[in-house]
Amino acid sequence: MAQRRFIPETPEALTADWLNDVLAPADPVQSLTQTVLGEGEGLMGDILRLTLSRASGATDSLVAKLPKLENRTVGELLGAYEREILFYQNFGDTLPVRCPKLLYADFDRDRGSENQEVILRKADALPRWTNAITTRLGRWIAASKKRRYLLLIEDVGGAEPGNQVAGASRERCRLVLEQMAKLHAAYWNDDRLKGQFWLLPMDVDMRMRHSMSVQARPAFDALFSETAPKLAAYLDDGKAHGIEHTQQLAQGPTTLLHYDLRLDNLMFDVRGERDEVIFIDWQLVRRGHPAYDLAYFLSSAVTDEDSATELIDHYHQALESNGVAGYSRERLQADYATALRVVAMSLSSVDQVDVGDGRGRELLTGWMHRLANRLAADG
Repeated sequence: MAQRRFIPETPEALTADWLNDVLAPADPVQSLTQTVLGEGEGLMGDILRLTLSRASGATDSLVAKLPKLENRTVGELLGAYEREILFYQNFGDTLPVRCPKLLYADFDRDRGSENQEVILRKADALPRWTNAITTRLGRWIAASKKRRYLLLIEDVGGAEPGNQVAGASRERCRLVLEQMAKLHAAYWNDDRLKGQFWLLPMDVDMRMRHSMSVQARPAFDALFSETAPKLAAYLDDGKAHGIEHTQQLAQGPTTLLHYDLRLDNLMFDVRGERDEVIFIDWQLVRRGHPAYDLAYFLSSAVTDEDSATELIDHYHQALESNGVAGYSRERLQADYATALRVVAMSLSSVDQVDVGDGRGRELLTGWMHRLANRLAADG
């Protein structure tokens, strides 16, 4: 019987000897120190900076990502760990925007996961009254899996991390939107997105996500009915269930979506003449309508109550300058308003992830308030 290869599952297992075995560096690692990154930010995984001391006396660093134990079930249910690794292996070197370079990755394969779109389509087609049962069954299956995942990527620590709690200036938002448009334009209705079992269409699990939103409503009220009353009222109005809205977006156009495009998943290299955006954390990457990334980002980054019309204009102009034709500004506005409602459905499932009592709670509270503002001003 073949010996099961070793994949570190805890920070303690990331040793100098193991790194030398898998990376085979010309200048071996003598020792390393670990620093936890993203406290209150990396909700699905533990993110560590490994500072390496080399045999030559040189030092450098890289970033390691492992599943976070308390949220591992949700990460497995979403396919987040496997998806990010496969994204880096299949698209990381060809993106028109900057993201960290892949150094090493390994994970346990799973037949069920490799048929996940078929499975999810069948589960999502079941009658709505079965959604709660299906969701519980999915969580039970996910919790029972013992798959291991590890990702080593370039450390871009010289760049300035985005801060979702603080929000972003409109100038910085425009910079992000330019790069977002470049990414979306590069994969606009592109056949390269097909045939990737891990790159799910955004509508594949819409009924289950709606069920999760409904089940999470008591938890949402307990956390946010006072701090984000506008959004609570919006959910009461019944417009945010998102199934029909997700179906509308599924009609296209289709592109590569980051699908978790918020400030905490962006970094800004400010060392050149113009800030450069770096896209990180691709655990939720999907294929689908570009307006989703747009609505998701603006709902998380724009702190004021004014309309985002000028920013939406800027994104549309950037699409056109990157070769997208036949997609009108009027259609984008309508698709953006629809996408805001899908974002509302997704974010209201607050009981699915342990955000803690510190920065994670502050982040979500601010996001709910900003989303309500965007729905009122632009939706």
